[in-house]
Amino acid sequence: MNKYPHLFSPLTIRGHVYRNRIITGPTMFAAGIFIPGFDEGIFSMVERRAAGGAASVTTGEAAVNTEEGDCILNFPIDYAVHEGRYFDGYKEYADRIKKHGALAFIEFGHDVAYAEVKPPYQPWGPVAFTREDGVEVLAMDEAKMDKIIADLTRAARFMMAAGFDGILLHAGHGFLFQEFVSPHFNTRTDEYGGSMENRARFPLKVLTALREAIGEDKLIELRFSAEDGVPGGMTIDDTVEFCKLIDGKVDIIHVSNGLKWLGWTTHCFTSMYDAHGYNVPFAERIKRAVTQSKVAVIGGINDPAMAEDIIASGKADLVVIARQAYADPEFPNKAAAGRDDLIRKCVRCFHCYPGVYREHESEPPIHEFEPWVRAKMMEVVGQCAINPVSNYHINPSLMPAPTGSRKVLVVGGGVAGMQAAITAADRGHRVTLVEKSPVLGGILDFTDHDVYKTDLREFKETIIREVAAKGITVLLDTEATSQLVAEFQPEAVVLALGSEPMLPPIPGIENAVDALALYNNLDEVGKRVAIIGGGLAGCETGLSLAATGHDVTVIEMQERMAPETFSMPRGALLTEMDKRGIRQMLGRRCTEILPGGVRLVDGAGNEEVVEADTVCVCIGMKSCSAAAATLKAAVPAGVPVFEVGDCNTVGKVVSATEAAYRAGLAIV
Repeated sequence: MNKYPHLFSPLTIRGHVYRNRIITGPTMFAAGIFIPGFDEGIFSMVERRAAGGAASVTTGEAAVNTEEGDCILNFPIDYAVHEGRYFDGYKEYADRIKKHGALAFIEFGHDVAYAEVKPPYQPWGPVAFTREDGVEVLAMDEAKMDKIIADLTRAARFMMAAGFDGILLHAGHGFLFQEFVSPHFNTRTDEYGGSMENRARFPLKVLTALREAIGEDKLIELRFSAEDGVPGGMTIDDTVEFCKLIDGKVDIIHVSNGLKWLGWTTHCFTSMYDAHGYNVPFAERIKRAVTQSKVAVIGGINDPAMAEDIIASGKADLVVIARQAYADPEFPNKAAAGRDDLIRKCVRCFHCYPGVYREHESEPPIHEFEPWVRAKMMEVVGQCAINPVSNYHINPSLMPAPTGSRKVLVVGGGVAGMQAAITAADRGHRVTLVEKSPVLGGILDFTDHDVYKTDLREFKETIIREVAAKGITVLLDTEATSQLVAEFQPEAVVLALGSEPMLPPIPGIENAVDALALYNNLDEVGKRVAIIGGGLAGCETGLSLAATGHDVTVIEMQERMAPETFSMPRGALLTEMDKRGIRQMLGRRCTEILPGGVRLVDGAGNEEVVEADTVCVCIGMKSCSAAAATLKAAVPAGVPVFEVGDCNTVGKVVSATEAAYRAGLAIV
């Protein structure tokens, strides 16, 4: 029986059938397929979402032009020419989506005042002003409005000819329509400013022209923000009034939130510290206000039970999954089959899209920070921390097929070991997983006790269930010895022994505990806690302790907390630390751990003592490399050995899952 009857009820609009109420939001810029070496990975990522059962799949943003509307990864496409490399590329998108029974959409965006325009062009907006980065924005007149409309309609006809069923017009997050509707941006005094009817005048012109361009048989979806999230900005009341004016002129209104360049701070992207389904109350307001357009909602929806409730209660007509589509493109199929216990639910870690803008007061200004963070962002964008299968960076079709079913021994039951075992089993190998402790999970066992890691805890439990579902032989309470390896006679070995905390030779180190020991003995943690090490792990440990009533001080030698991360994940973390009242001490080195605190020295040589009932050392982990070397030596000659996860190089969940996945693919 279908557990989610409302979620899996079809919906027909303009003759097009949405086979269920789950649609995938756009991720990755559509033109990424034109970068050499990226095409098949991105095509496959999009195709997996269609094959995964989504009702519709939308590619990432395509710019309407390379002039005032330019954006990242844009190419000078002549949308008047319906043939050639670019046309064929977009047609490939549509074909791959539609062959799996999903509707195919292309997202169009125009960033208006905040477009990344290259000289000699300048960005346009409702009014003229100079941006924080020094770029001058020109006010839009009738001619400029007409140009945007002409460019957009030309591009729309191009995409319809390429085979798309409709367009998702991104008019929120501070772009296009939102800048006109919002009183924060639109201070005009002519017929395009003032009343809502005036502020909606340009958006209505665009929608009228767009409908004429694509015809009555194609679909228009519109993404819009519920609120600006800034003082004096657009509120949900404004948005409801605007949606009444466009009711029926678009087929589906996507309810998002905030301003892109302010990221999670305006809930444009929800973080792990936000409630799941953050935008649902806003969507419900809009749903009650419109009579013709359908309403879809996005924002941290990673549970089919929540999605079912949203649809069943009439808060929205459809739910949108975006980052969740990275975490598990099979979300719809698994939910429909009643196997939602095997859905890898997005943990909202921001690895797939860390953002490109200043997110916290400790970040350098945009014009200094952006080049570095943009380069860093492009290294990781599109990678999922918990699901390497969905990463467009990895193309399993390029890996050789197994020549037989191999006898595989995996040592270590953490994330890396479990992912390697799952991947090898999926490729037909006979896998045995050996774990020395009584449970699987490895380091992620700490999530059982961390206030903010409920989604990561759910991932740990899900991947454990996956191991059981794959028929993998699991030997718990079993120490992998050289004798065991030799007697097993493996045809391939994966070593995933993990890591252990580093304890520096600081005087009085016996008076401290490491983070893992602390989580396992929370009842013994005192009221005042000093954490030595302000990296990501130290900050997150302190945050969980502060949320449970402890007075926390985090001490870091460098001048930057959580220096290994940046932008949205770092900003969300530091802001939550500020909210919890965590004392943050930068530029201090711990010289001694006392029975009742820590002695610190700053760069000028000044000493101070911070009193604490519990001292936690959180300066990093070290690989269990010696144990790995011993086991590797016991492997028969000629048998391939793969070292994955922290056993190889200490990293994060994303590096563990990716290395393990690659190892599983390499066993042939």
